[in-house]
Amino acid sequence: MFQVRWAVALLTLHALLCGDKPAIAEILLQRNVLTAGVEGFSVYRIPGFTVAPDGSLLLFAEGRPGGADPGAPGDIEMVFKRSTDGGLTWSDLQVLHATSGFDYSDPRVVVDSDSGTIHLQYAQWPTLCGQACVPAGLGDNSSVIFHQTSTDNGLTWSGPMNINAQVKERNWSSLNTGPGVGIQLQWQDSAPERNGRLLMPGHVRPPSYRGVSIYSDDGGLTWTHGSGFTPNYADESEVVELTNGDLLWDARRSGSGRNRSISHDGGDTWVDAFAGEIPVTAVDSGLIRYSAQRAGEDRDRILFSAPLGDPAGSGNSRSNIGVWTSYDEGNTFINPVQIESGSAAYSVINRMPDGTIGLVYEVNHNTIRYVHFDLAELEKADHPTGMSHYDGFGNQIDPFRGGVGWSGAWTHSGAAVVPGVLEFPGFLTEDDGQHVRLRDAAMSRSLGTGSIDLNQHGGHYFSLFVQHDSRDGDNGGSEYLDILLQDSAGVTKAAFGVGSSENFFINHVGGTVSSPSNTLALDSTYLLLAKLATNDDTQNQHFDQLFLAWYDDPKEVPASEAEIEWQLVGDITANIDGTIQQLAIRTGSNADWLLDGLRMGTTFDAVVHDTGIGLPPVLGDLNRDGVLDLADWVELKNNFRFDTSALAEDEQLQLGDFDQSGQVGFEDFLAFRELFESVHGQGSLSGAVVPEPESLVLVGGALLLLRGRAMGFRR
Repeated sequence: MFQVRWAVALLTLHALLCGDKPAIAEILLQRNVLTAGVEGFSVYRIPGFTVAPDGSLLLFAEGRPGGADPGAPGDIEMVFKRSTDGGLTWSDLQVLHATSGFDYSDPRVVVDSDSGTIHLQYAQWPTLCGQACVPAGLGDNSSVIFHQTSTDNGLTWSGPMNINAQVKERNWSSLNTGPGVGIQLQWQDSAPERNGRLLMPGHVRPPSYRGVSIYSDDGGLTWTHGSGFTPNYADESEVVELTNGDLLWDARRSGSGRNRSISHDGGDTWVDAFAGEIPVTAVDSGLIRYSAQRAGEDRDRILFSAPLGDPAGSGNSRSNIGVWTSYDEGNTFINPVQIESGSAAYSVINRMPDGTIGLVYEVNHNTIRYVHFDLAELEKADHPTGMSHYDGFGNQIDPFRGGVGWSGAWTHSGAAVVPGVLEFPGFLTEDDGQHVRLRDAAMSRSLGTGSIDLNQHGGHYFSLFVQHDSRDGDNGGSEYLDILLQDSAGVTKAAFGVGSSENFFINHVGGTVSSPSNTLALDSTYLLLAKLATNDDTQNQHFDQLFLAWYDDPKEVPASEAEIEWQLVGDITANIDGTIQQLAIRTGSNADWLLDGLRMGTTFDAVVHDTGIGLPPVLGDLNRDGVLDLADWVELKNNFRFDTSALAEDEQLQLGDFDQSGQVGFEDFLAFRELFESVHGQGSLSGAVVPEPESLVLVGGALLLLRGRAMGFRR
């Protein structure tokens, strides 16, 4: 029983001190702004949300007498709240539009950055006839689009203006323009007259739910619709302007997943239909431009918000609100982060004036919540500036979308993420509890803005932990591990790895260089270190060169680049042109390869030592110096008989009360001895501490305890 208790205690210590590092954000603020049953409505749903020019937060929603969508009994009203202190407090509820016999739905809002005017649009329906019921036409028996404006940061509103005749065709039955946010175009380089355009995504029937732009080129005085529909199904949608001037449409579809399309003409027409890659249930989602390099910011970022599902990452339900980030202009979204747990449905996301992020979402399909968090929560991985890319396959929501510096997810076949890390004492692969197993596999991932120009002088470093699993023995063939540095077309420019004869190799720069066969030992973890030296090829004798070193003993890893003895050195008689834009990994069919802690950077330290990842606490390391040694025995001695009953669990364990009995005693000595001897060898502790007098007392007491157990005594 003792062994079970202290083993559990040690696991608890590891969990308490190391942490599990799930991808869960720490939020700055949470407020239920529109709460079911409060301020006159039993249900609040379908949010619109924006930030006014003065920083005020503006939240719009449907105030419903019941839970049903438009078309059910009971009039739905358009309601509004405002916060002037960053979401800490909110104004009393204000009804912006209510008429007996009608429902008002789907608010969408956009701010004109030129004039400061805020534009709100929403739809009207006959109370007992919603989207699937109304006939074609422009009258009140069909759908009607209303427009309101505010010129004082949402303090007052103009009142509803019917713009149906401007934006709807007579042969359309239903048109709605929300919910969510609109955009203002700013990067229309091919047609500058479109800059300043205000655009709202709309949805029209017939045909069966297609997207259409509703836009204004005169600051919102008049509105019109685009000449073309989205080529694919588009229910509730958001649009974002890309830095090349194209527009990306992201839409809910009839089942799970997302439908997307592109406009090359400022939203007038839509082409290039494709499916979004994010696993998400059918739901309205948020999409916002956060930053752009062409606007002088550090990176291109587009944020997407939606429920992660249960479990998080499954995309199977409206639960666990999350946010993804795109660094490649909407081609792929990576690094999903859970913002909050529990019920989550429709959402709208926006950037705050101070660079933080505001998110509103539905809870329990009746309450609308506001949460506020830092961008850092979406980019938590800490790394030095010299490290350009990292992946430990540890993102708890979607391992193939995690890491640092990448643009998009891994495309992969034959790869699986499995529990555990590759142990390399003193060099933390990442305390994320996962690594990747590859067999007959192919993986690749874009380097994004961290691509390598082969015609620029520089040094580029790569490191990863690898292990050849011996469960199939040495099959003699198709056991290779290839690390391929490729251009955007998948052409390999340089490569390194392990051949099928358990030999390390480099190639593609001045030919192939290999170590002897059987250099690599099966089941051993290696730190694989490569360097690619690139040079400007306009000068004589300036050639590219590839280097490789490997280490199976942490003590052999050099402390600095100057101490490296490269085991494989490429020739300096060749040069390669182009740009390395992706990293690919391939493995043979007759071996399992385990990989962890893949890093790229511009300095040796950034990929080997100064990785920005702290070593985890060592179990039994009572003085917290990172090493389990006799100094910890001294700490345990000093704490002997210490009363820990009033302390928290992690404090008890750190003092040496491993069984959490409330006192550091003989049983804790036995636990420490087992830990110590698992590192230093059997009998190492007893041999080191005897015959010191104080130690004799503890050793003797522990031996008596062991003898008592052997005879069947109980405490």
